[in-house]
Amino acid sequence: MRLHRIRLRDFRGVHDREVSLAEHGVTVLQGDNEVGKTSTLVALDLLFDAADSSRRAEIRAAQPAGVDAGPEVEAEVSTGPYRFVYRKRWLRRPRTELHVTSPAPEQLTGADAHARVTAILDETMDRALWRGLRVEQNSVVGQAELGGQDALTRALDRAASGPGASRADPSADDGLIERAAEELRRYRTPSGRATGELRAAEVRLADAEAEEGRCRAALEAVERDVAARDRLDADAAALKARKHAHTAEVTGLEDTWAALQSRLREVEAARQHAVLARERADAARERREARDALIAAVEDEAGAAARAAEAVAAHEAEHAGARDERDARRAADTAARARAGEARRASDAAERAVSAARDRAELADLAERLRRVDEAAAGLAAAERALAAGTVDADDLDELEDLARDVVRAEAARDAAAARVELAVPDGAGELTLVVDGETVVLAPGGSRTLPVAVSRALSLPGVLDVRVTPGLDDAGRDDAVRERSRALAEACEDLGVADLEAARAARRDAEDAARRADEHRAALARELAGHGEAPSLRTAHDAVRSRLPDDVTSATPADVTPADVTPADVTELRAAADTARADAEDAAHRADEADAACRSAEDTVREADTRAAVLAERAAEARHAHTRRLEELDAARAAEPDATLAEAETTRLARAREAEREHEAMAAALADDDPDTVEARVLNARAVAERLAGEGARLEREHAETTGRLQAAGLAGWHDQLAAAELELDAAVREHAAVARRAAAARRLHETLTRHRERVRRSYVAPFRAQVERLARIVFGPSLALEIDEDLRITHRTLDGTTVPFGALSSGAQEQLGLCARLACAALVDPSEGVPVVIDDALGHSDPERLARLGAVFTAATSAHGAAQVVVLTCTPERYHGIGAATIVPLAPSRRPGERAASERSGPDVVHAAEDTPAATPGTVLDLPRAPRAG
Repeated sequence: MRLHRIRLRDFRGVHDREVSLAEHGVTVLQGDNEVGKTSTLVALDLLFDAADSSRRAEIRAAQPAGVDAGPEVEAEVSTGPYRFVYRKRWLRRPRTELHVTSPAPEQLTGADAHARVTAILDETMDRALWRGLRVEQNSVVGQAELGGQDALTRALDRAASGPGASRADPSADDGLIERAAEELRRYRTPSGRATGELRAAEVRLADAEAEEGRCRAALEAVERDVAARDRLDADAAALKARKHAHTAEVTGLEDTWAALQSRLREVEAARQHAVLARERADAARERREARDALIAAVEDEAGAAARAAEAVAAHEAEHAGARDERDARRAADTAARARAGEARRASDAAERAVSAARDRAELADLAERLRRVDEAAAGLAAAERALAAGTVDADDLDELEDLARDVVRAEAARDAAAARVELAVPDGAGELTLVVDGETVVLAPGGSRTLPVAVSRALSLPGVLDVRVTPGLDDAGRDDAVRERSRALAEACEDLGVADLEAARAARRDAEDAARRADEHRAALARELAGHGEAPSLRTAHDAVRSRLPDDVTSATPADVTPADVTPADVTELRAAADTARADAEDAAHRADEADAACRSAEDTVREADTRAAVLAERAAEARHAHTRRLEELDAARAAEPDATLAEAETTRLARAREAEREHEAMAAALADDDPDTVEARVLNARAVAERLAGEGARLEREHAETTGRLQAAGLAGWHDQLAAAELELDAAVREHAAVARRAAAARRLHETLTRHRERVRRSYVAPFRAQVERLARIVFGPSLALEIDEDLRITHRTLDGTTVPFGALSSGAQEQLGLCARLACAALVDPSEGVPVVIDDALGHSDPERLARLGAVFTAATSAHGAAQVVVLTCTPERYHGIGAATIVPLAPSRRPGERAASERSGPDVVHAAEDTPAATPGTVLDLPRAPRAG
């Protein structure tokens, strides 16, 4: 198939545009976004696939916004022996028109035209190949689905056969395989399930087997019911005998169990009486033990009260010695504090003398630093004023330097390209005086002078000859460039307030010198103000030192106070005296601290003794109170119940409890000899057995009735006759299924053999396809490239410089480059009469500039042969395809409705043609040719 031209009317954003395409080679349709590139491809699909009555979403989306018009598409196409013009309009006044020009003229409209085009395309075009060779916008180039394409298969078959070789038409093999597949489909579906005769035979066999099994199972069930009824009769007789014997056994066990229950109640009453007697004996014992504990507590608390009184008396003697020691320590502490105060006052006086001497020295140093700070501040202010006065900074000077260089380059270019006039005076002639552009020039004999003619020049021999030399248009343009750059330089100097470039350089040097002086003064200020931050802080420190000195020193000016007022010897002597006084004061303070610590220790000892005495006195009082309270409690208890009474009650109740327990044990032993637990278990078991026997009898009666009913029904069904008929049907079904299965197996074997042969032939197609793809891909990747391609003609691995990488592991750029090479190789292999255009909608976004340039050579190599494939590229980034030497470039401009265009533009359709067969067409040339006449 070849696309000759496509016209869109009121399709999306395109009002009316017709694009003609080169029949062979590469056509690049380039234009900005939303100019309608992809719309052209979408319109072509709708033209071929959608009837004019369709209102599917793609067609509604194609209607232009805000315009009451139906989208319309027209295309001129060649495919096989046919060439036709096909036009459709949807939504508004739908219509379909077909004009076939060859091999025989035809004119059709409406559904007939749509059906005719569909039939032509089905007859002449491989639609799967048309889809496989397209790369749509926003999709990765990737692999193309080329396996099984009829046109490519025939091309590869021819390539695999070699020149001059005779090879069977693969379509004939395909027809034989199809007939074998059709025969196989009589028996099995593509997924292997049985169908047709085989399915009917299998169903008949399964039904016959099921019927024969059903009849046989029914007869077996009748026989089982007969045996079961006999067994049920025997079981019922045996059950009746067991029930009679069990009834007598249950009666005896019930009588024995009734007698044992009376004795069990008597034993339980004796047990409860024994428990009550034991509880009373325990209560009497607990009361006696409580009385013994109370007597022991009275005796213990009496001893504790006596011991507490002894401890209070012993502590009183120790407390008197601690008070005497405390009084002595207080006197020693007072004396030591007095001595420490005198030493501290002497040390303070010495420190004040040293501080005064140091303050005088610091005052002199601060005064000198203030003087240097004032000098640096004055210098910094002067430098900053100089900086503020400057108008030329570094960027301004760089700009002027660039403008000056532009002037020099323009003058050099003007003088180098300008014509020259050479003036020469022959030897032996006299001196010659000329006037050149108003300037007098004297030439000596034998001398010469060359004048460039970049501008109009006037030469004059006074009183003899006037000559004017005018440059050509190019020279005048270069002189205009010189004047333009000179004017720009002068304007820049004027804006900066300088006369010329040298004045700007001098102003910049002055500014840099002022900046250097400012930096030096800032460094001096920072050095003098180190530790003070700002000058006010330094002056505040100076005033603070002055305030600490006597009035006779602070009344002097800073200039009168110098470090010479205080000598180092004076400060050293005062420092030594202060150190001695400080040492004496520290020693006295240390001794005072020791005396104070000893005094505090004695005070603590006295306080601890007082606390201990209070605690001991409190404990003695508590012990006496506890003893009195416990004694009163004992007296009250004895008054209520004497000690002898408690002992007698305990003895009596203990004897009664032991007697009751012996009586209970004797009754329980007598009962245990009769084993009541066993009797109870046997009674319960006998009752359960009776219930089970009754249930079993009911079950046997129910099963006997059911079995009898089934036997009566089976006698009327005639299962013997039904089984004989089912066995005859099963034999017939087995014979029929075996015959059909043999035919199905033969059909499968034939199809598998033919398919295996075809796959073996197709594997031979891989070699020519790989050779063609490698030929194109080596232009991009180099001569070391090798590819592995599977039977579906998909690239599986790439080997480059000895390294093999799976296709899926390659970068996106490498994948799209190999995918494009595969599509172009397919287009180059397929016979032009069977091929389809390769359409690439804005791909190669992942390829670097070097490989883009190489891909241009791939396009040229794939489409350079006579009758080569048609390749159409749609792009908004034409730089990607500048490297295609054989490309025809078709620029697309926005196509607007007449009311939307400028008044100067024409209102007819935008016509863009590309015809590489025209003599004037060269690679990269845009041709605007008259539109070809359309049939109808």
